[in-house]
Amino acid sequence: MALDLQTNAVIDTVSLPAATVRRAFDQTIPDSKTVTGLEVRLSRVLVKDNRTPKVWPFPGYADVYLLLIVFDNLNPEPQTINLSGFARIDDNEDLPVDKTAYYWKQTTPDAPAPSQIHLLLSVMKSKERLRDTGTILTQAKDSADYQSLVNAVVATIANAPAQIASLLLQLGGVVGEQLQGVEDKPLFTQVISFTDINGDFDTLGKTPIVKMNQYVQTTLTLVVRDPQREPNT
Repeated sequence: MALDLQTNAVIDTVSLPAATVRRAFDQTIPDSKTVTGLEVRLSRVLVKDNRTPKVWPFPGYADVYLLLIVFDNLNPEPQTINLSGFARIDDNEDLPVDKTAYYWKQTTPDAPAPSQIHLLLSVMKSKERLRDTGTILTQAKDSADYQSLVNAVVATIANAPAQIASLLLQLGGVVGEQLQGVEDKPLFTQVISFTDINGDFDTLGKTPIVKMNQYVQTTLTLVVRDPQREPNT
């Protein structure tokens, strides 16, 4: 059976109400066109239930993979595509992540800021010993399906971004199928979009976004920098 990333996937477009309320009361506040720095951090991945029974003498640990794919509207390739393996993960255990998933900093005054950031995150339980993740990514990138889907994602971002989730899930499936020895349904899959038209980049500073199911809880942190709107210190 093929790897199924789509069943029970958490698909979301972030809505940050602080920006909407602020614009409603003060139409003179600059919008996200003046942004000079953006970061999306993968702050936390908590495995609440690894779906491995604890039956003596087995401790109930699980080996898991974490897949992370990020696109923006400025580049024709993924800005992040990362596959990591974690051995002997127990229930209620954090994966050692806390890393940058996406980063953009304005280098020249006329450089445009991203208007869209789209991220896929999937936590998959392995039924076999962990494999070399670098080799797996290379094999996935060499496949015709991978390049075809990357091209489709880029075209969709430009023309129909509301349809991006399905393509990202398919792209994640191409990578996941190279793993072979994983369960058919991941512990958790998340697709999330940040867009300027939704006002996501109008809220300065750090905004945590927490999502979960019964197996995994994730925290992504959106960081927005804009000296024109930041208070003087």
